[in-house]
Amino acid sequence: MTKRYRMHRPSSTFSNGLLVAVLMGAALAALALTAPSAEAQLQSTSRAAQPAAPRAFLDCQVGRDCDFDHFRTEIEFVNWVRDRADADVHVIFTSTGLSDGGRQYSIDFLGLGNMSGRNDDLTYTSAGTDSGVETMDGLTQTLRLGLLRYAVESGAGAHLLIDYDGPALDGNGNGNGADENGQIEGGFYDPWDYWTFSLGLSGNMDLQETETNSRMNPRVSANRVTADWKIELSSWANLRRERRELSDGTEVRNDVNTWRMSTLVVRSVSDHISLGLDLEARNSISRNQRSRVNVAPAAEYNYFPYQEATRRQFIAHYAVGMERSDYHQETIYGVTRETVPQHRVAVQYRAREEWGNAGVGFDTSQYLHDASLYSMGFAGDLSYRVTRGLELNLSAEAAFANDNIYVPAEDIPDEDILLGRQSLPSSYRYQASLGFNYRWGSTFANVVNNRFPRAVR
Repeated sequence: MTKRYRMHRPSSTFSNGLLVAVLMGAALAALALTAPSAEAQLQSTSRAAQPAAPRAFLDCQVGRDCDFDHFRTEIEFVNWVRDRADADVHVIFTSTGLSDGGRQYSIDFLGLGNMSGRNDDLTYTSAGTDSGVETMDGLTQTLRLGLLRYAVESGAGAHLLIDYDGPALDGNGNGNGADENGQIEGGFYDPWDYWTFSLGLSGNMDLQETETNSRMNPRVSANRVTADWKIELSSWANLRRERRELSDGTEVRNDVNTWRMSTLVVRSVSDHISLGLDLEARNSISRNQRSRVNVAPAAEYNYFPYQEATRRQFIAHYAVGMERSDYHQETIYGVTRETVPQHRVAVQYRAREEWGNAGVGFDTSQYLHDASLYSMGFAGDLSYRVTRGLELNLSAEAAFANDNIYVPAEDIPDEDILLGRQSLPSSYRYQASLGFNYRWGSTFANVVNNRFPRAVR
């Protein structure tokens, strides 16, 4: 039977409302085009290049905390340029995560051209409880302080005003007092002894007539980081519930609970050497593991001092330990549980320099009870500034696995593969990418125009 649809004529009330809306929109548009005050309010930040100001090139890859528009708007005594070849100072941003959820940002200032050799570095540390605004203000102030010397060197010092709005200094300023025993270590008293704790819960739910999905993720962590010790304790779970109704009315469920607990204890032996213990317990339905516990004492050597790790590192890492697994199904080796020795070697080099950044790494692991059970992987990436405006990006990864001791003896059902519960074992994986970017045009990047932000388009 053919269905018929009838187009209804809009009511007079709706037509009148539409006409009023159109007329109001036209009036507002005309007002915006003719009102001088509106034009003044909508002006973008725009300033001409200052001849006495230093030229700064910002090289920043710290994610959402690198707001170039904000830096350009707040710091007006430098000329921001788009290419390193035009700069007097190359600013490199790097960062590393901290145990309390905050980050430590390292800002390196590298003098170029007439300012070659005038290098400096500053750090800014944000707390895990800081808001995005607080972090951005702290980064901006640190960047501003680092650029002052270059402004003075370029001849712009006469136009700078220096002020201090902090409390008057009194005493030696070594901290907030001693503990109950009158002892002060490191210049201040910390009642938490550097421990930080985090408790979180997240989840989502999607309910439809023929399909429902829900997920819940509880997590707990405790961390203590000092110059001598690094302790990280964490636990996490993913509780997932899925229901789908097929065309014949059959209901299919996919309920999965996964969890992970880990402990890391690291002792700093010197500026180049660390010793530690890595303990992990987890389950994995896709790997046929009801539970797996891995205990691995390890040693690590960094050719460069750890203080330079955000800029450059050349690390050799060795771990040896035991792995205890309890399987859902009997494996191809005829066991349902086993304890086997294992060791792992990893080498990594990373550098972030004026020419760009690069990294290459190699890792291999092997079960000691059977030397034929091993895996190894290679990975590398390169971002290289070939010449003015031209940047080349390369990355590649290869992994070989001959240690899939968890594979069940029985065939894996197709429905488990389709639902993502289990996957067929693979002995290799390759990945590669190649790209380049070329930019030309105006040297300066002082202008900020915030109209039509991407969030509303």
